[in-house]
This record gives sequence, structure tokens and C-alpha cells, in this order.
Amino acid sequence: MSAWKRATVAIGAIGAVAGIGVATERTVARRLRGRVTPNASPPIVAEYERSYRLPAHDGGEIFVVERGVGPVILLSHGVTLSVRTWANQLRDLADAGFRVVAFDHRGHGASTVGTSGHTIQNLGDDVRSVIEGMDLREVVIVGHSMGGIAVQALCIHHPEFARERLAGIVLLSTLARSVLAGNRRIGQATTWIADRLPDSAAALRARDLGLVITRLGFGRDPDPRAVEATRQMMLDTHPSTRREAVAALAHLDLTPHLNEIATPTMVMCGTADLVTPLGESRRIATRIPGARLEVFDGGGHMLMLEQAARLNTLLADFADQVQEHGRAADSVLDRAE
Repeated sequence: MSAWKRATVAIGAIGAVAGIGVATERTVARRLRGRVTPNASPPIVAEYERSYRLPAHDGGEIFVVERGVGPVILLSHGVTLSVRTWANQLRDLADAGFRVVAFDHRGHGASTVGTSGHTIQNLGDDVRSVIEGMDLREVVIVGHSMGGIAVQALCIHHPEFARERLAGIVLLSTLARSVLAGNRRIGQATTWIADRLPDSAAALRARDLGLVITRLGFGRDPDPRAVEATRQMMLDTHPSTRREAVAALAHLDLTPHLNEIATPTMVMCGTADLVTPLGESRRIATRIPGARLEVFDGGGHMLMLEQAARLNTLLADFADQVQEHGRAADSVLDRAE
């Protein structure tokens, strides 16, 4: 076969694959939209009672919301998301008797980036800024994905503070080590390429492609409203944050320090999580002393939206357990004094 014929066949094959891809994309999007009924619930929004703006350590500003009264549960979202991620938890956990606090990470939602930009250290420091700024104590922190990295960074870099202020941590659909960790040359090359790729906003805005891309973050039979809310959060994130917040995690490796985390820990992950696979959660649960692992069958990366009822029950039970233990310990200290 001549070079020209080979080229023609190759171009034809590429065109066929592209055609199949477009057809599949439209089919998946049509099926997802088809699950929305005329009487469906309204779009997913985060409803809260109070909001604040707190200073970050480097001149940025952190947007914080809260709902309810009682023992504190603090919610730390994932990359390119916002407090909207926690719509179910703000409502249901507040109704269960907790004071639920959520915040937008720097550059996400209504928060701004400080002068030192996006780093793993800053993730942990910003969580500390929220806890100090709100004067929170006996806190249970729930960290999703990048937000879970922030919680690990807080416990590792500020162990005394964690001992004083935290009752427990929940590491939800997260990881402690990136696939590029340990190979700086590949990481640098990947970052160089990523910096030169077009922004993902155009793909996310596309009527069908945006839904299909976002759908990859979910497991079995997701609520179409949850997929759409996630797509909107990703689009609402500034392009520089979409690029730089992800790049900051390229060389992540907290695994050597996980055994230093002394705070009671629960780790959660879905079996269908393609973003932070179950093996990553198993690694974390194995290395943090006494950590407990909860697995969600068929769950994807967005468990707080996918399987909210079970997630919220586990969070409430865990918070009751560790916060009651903390209150009992404080009572013993008070009597001793």
C-alpha cells in the first residue's frame, strides 16, 4: 500500500472514530437529560443562614458560610468546585443538630487568591485561617479531593493546632500521593504541556460534551441535576485557578507523614471513583494510625451529591462519636484542675 493510501485510510479511521465519539457523546448527554422529569426537584443550591469573609495569611480573602447550631462540622471542597458541593450536607447535617460551616478555597467560588498563590502548604494554612477566624473548637473536618489534601496538610504541618482544635477528620475521595510524585522531570514536562493547552472552558460549555466530561466524575446512575451543578461550578472557576490549583498537586506526596496524623480519622471512597481510585483511600487508611475505611459501592468521585443519605449518616455518627469523646476528655481535665 502506498504512503498516500495509508494516509487516506488513517484519516478515514480518525474521522470514523471522531464520528463515533460525537454520536456517543450525544447519546450519553441525551440519556442523562432524559432522566429529568417536568416535576423534578429544583436545581441544586447551597442554602445557608450566615456568611463571612475572612482574611487569608497572604492577603487573600476566604468566603465562609454556615447553617445550624451545635457541634461543628467544617466542609472543605475539591478543586474547581465551591461551597455548592455541600448543598445536601448544609441542609441535612444542620437539621440533625450540627453547626455546619463550609468555605470556598482560594481562587474558587467567592474566595480570592493571596500573593503566594496555590500551594499544598497554603491549602492547610487556609483551613487553619478559617478555624481561627471563626474560633472553631472540637471540629470535625470533612475534606473532599483537594480539600482532603488540605486537611492532611493541616494535620501534618500544624500538629499542635490539630490536637488543640480538631475532634476528627474525614478524608473523602482524596489521595496523599500523585501519580507524578517522585519523578520531577516528568512532572515538569506535564506542567509545561498543561500550561500550553487550551483552557477547558470551551469543552465544558459545549452542550453535550460538557455534560459527558463532568459525568466522568460520577458513579452509577447520577442525578442529572448534580452533574449539571458540578459542570457549572467548574465553569465558574477562573481559568488560572483551574490550571494553577491542579498544577500545585503535581508533586504531591504526603505518604511519609501520614503516620504522624494523630486525629481520629475516617476515610471514604466509592468503588467507581475514576479521579481518586479506591486504592488511594486504602493507602491512606493503612498509614494513618487507627483510621477507618468506608467504601461506597458504585459511588464515583462526588459522593456528597451521589450518595448523600448514607454519607450524611456516617458523618453524623462519626462526629457524635469523636466529639463526645472530646467532651468527656475535657470534663476529666476540668475535674483534675
